[in-house]
Amino acid sequence: MMNYSTIDELNVALVKHLSEPGYKERYHNENAFEADVWARVVKFMARINKDTATSCLTSHTRRNGRSDTAWKTFCREECGPDVNVLGSNNRLDIVVKHPIKGSIGIEVKCLGNMGHAGKLTQGLGQAILALVHRDRTILMLHCGTVEAREREKLREISNKICRGSKTSIIAVP
Repeated sequence: MMNYSTIDELNVALVKHLSEPGYKERYHNENAFEADVWARVVKFMARINKDTATSCLTSHTRRNGRSDTAWKTFCREECGPDVNVLGSNNRLDIVVKHPIKGSIGIEVKCLGNMGHAGKLTQGLGQAILALVHRDRTILMLHCGTVEAREREKLREISNKICRGSKTSIIAVP
């Protein structure tokens, strides 16, 4: 069992884990990419907390290892899944709870054949807004439909805009 005593230590390790290679070049849809991200999160958290049902949360009922009971409990918490502001009912795709204190929200976006900027800004907006209830957030972007040069540019820009913030952007593959 690995021990990350703070949410910051957990976040650094989780970002590193989610950044590792092994994602598919293309996914049929965003749901398929999210399923891969979810599987990686659960595998990672199983090394920290054997009860991943309470540390890995999602509203998506089809996810392996998801606990309906843990989700319902989370929904009743003061800092539950939803951030309601200006008529938005913002909810990230995945929430990882630290075993002692804090949480990390993960938003998953799969860039398609067009509208990349819209997906990027929507995902980033969701990740930033979620900081109302989360200590850290991660935006996972699958960029299989984007040219390699553009992916690198996106990674460079992401590093600049996230430097010193509580949000990370991970662009894969």
